[in-house]
Amino acid sequence: MKLALLACSLAGCFLFRNGDAERCQTGRMVVLGSQDDVTSFAGCKTASGLTIRTGATIDLTPLRELEQITGDLVIGPTVGIEEAALNGLMHVGGAVRVSNNPSLRGLFLPRLEDAGRIAVDTNVTLTTIALPRIATVYGSIVVSNNRALELVSIPELVTVGHELVILDHPKLTLVQAGRLNAAEAVRIEGNPKLPAELVEQMRGTASIQ
Repeated sequence: MKLALLACSLAGCFLFRNGDAERCQTGRMVVLGSQDDVTSFAGCKTASGLTIRTGATIDLTPLRELEQITGDLVIGPTVGIEEAALNGLMHVGGAVRVSNNPSLRGLFLPRLEDAGRIAVDTNVTLTTIALPRIATVYGSIVVSNNRALELVSIPELVTVGHELVILDHPKLTLVQAGRLNAAEAVRIEGNPKLPAELVEQMRGTASIQ
């Protein structure tokens, strides 16, 4: 009897682990298009890739336990998402791509430490990009054509492996990047409200390797 109970217990554990892996779609790109999709994926700590593409209003708060994406994080196109916040995410092995989200006002990745690449473009109501802990981007950072953007906060960023590009933001008044000291190239254009001394300081990092 004890052996039977032990076998059942082990089988139950095995089935639970398999069910959890299936729910978290281990090894596959996760696509979230509804609140039900978010609820189903809640509690998962890792993803091979995550795409958020929806015409609905969804809340990403239940994804607070997601810590690592080994591939890409893609947000967009969406309609109805005003805030994109993944509060537990620390590592993105691929690219963070956020584009064509007409309702998006804030992009917040408060624990993100490193990423392969970052591209944020054509989000017409986006006012704030906040990545307060990111230290290393192995590829490029390209932020372009977000016509309402006012603030880019990357105060812990030290190294950009390739280009840092910030283009065409008529309302951008502040880029917090005081620790940046290495980038292959820095291109900052079409941001008339950025202080000239800040622009020159950031451009100067391109020569420091």
